[in-house]
Amino acid sequence: MAAASLRADASNSPVVAMTEAALAALHAREGHAVVVRQGCHWRSAYPGFYQPVHLLARIRAAEVRQPARLCWGFRAALSEEDAQLANASLPVHLLSDVQRFDEGLLDRNRRSDLRRFRRQVDVRRLETPTLLLQQGYAVFRSAERRLGYWKPLTDLEYRDRVKRRNEHGRRLLIAALVKGTLCGYLDSYAIDGVLYTDEIFIATDALRTGIGTGLYVEAFLAAARDGTIRAVCNGLHRPEHPNLGRFKEGLGFRVVHVPARAVIPAPIRAYLRARRPATYYRLTGDERALAAIPSRSPVDLGAGSGG
Repeated sequence: MAAASLRADASNSPVVAMTEAALAALHAREGHAVVVRQGCHWRSAYPGFYQPVHLLARIRAAEVRQPARLCWGFRAALSEEDAQLANASLPVHLLSDVQRFDEGLLDRNRRSDLRRFRRQVDVRRLETPTLLLQQGYAVFRSAERRLGYWKPLTDLEYRDRVKRRNEHGRRLLIAALVKGTLCGYLDSYAIDGVLYTDEIFIATDALRTGIGTGLYVEAFLAAARDGTIRAVCNGLHRPEHPNLGRFKEGLGFRVVHVPARAVIPAPIRAYLRARRPATYYRLTGDERALAAIPSRSPVDLGAGSGG
């Protein structure tokens, strides 16, 4: 099958949204503490710290209360009606109004990536995880060895994880193949009008093909054609990785501070601000912490996690 027709297949299929309950159940099976309070599903983003499973769910301020008895902090995005009551923000990479996405919005480097991608790579929307079960582990291990972002998994653990994440058929899986071999894939999910680009894995020897850019663009196109998705979220802002931020900006993502309510005890807040400024920034959106965050080693622009 020609690359062009594969791209059409990847972009035209509708995106089946997940429910908060299904996403919460998945987090629970992966070891996160999950609770339900006043109809909102919360999970432990860090041990003892909670946030809604649907990160950008806009909640009334009166409903942002301690979700679990044993927790040291929590935060949630506020509804537009209560935005003036915010004491924090969620600093996220967001592509708004995705239905108007156009490849002309990409910067010069990303457009160059996209041209190489379309010359060399076939792309396929995966309706089942069969291809990942057959070839995905090699891609995962290559990316894990290069970046170290993810916990090392055995082949069996990886296969169990893929099956668990796709048992409801509600993930947007877009795969990239070079000469018939899987070389990378992007795993996303939609909930309440937001597409979360959850994880991207790319084999090291395929980075030169522009797969990172190509997979994101295919996800944008799928979201735009779906018609029910209004925005794409690519995780929290990580200022310690400026090159990764520039890569995301080149794709059209912007750092948006969503008004939020955060409750963190003063001693823990002071400790995080002094010793873990990057974590403190991601939990509170406090831009005063940016000056204390050192840049880390250059990040491979071909494969970053969306989380």
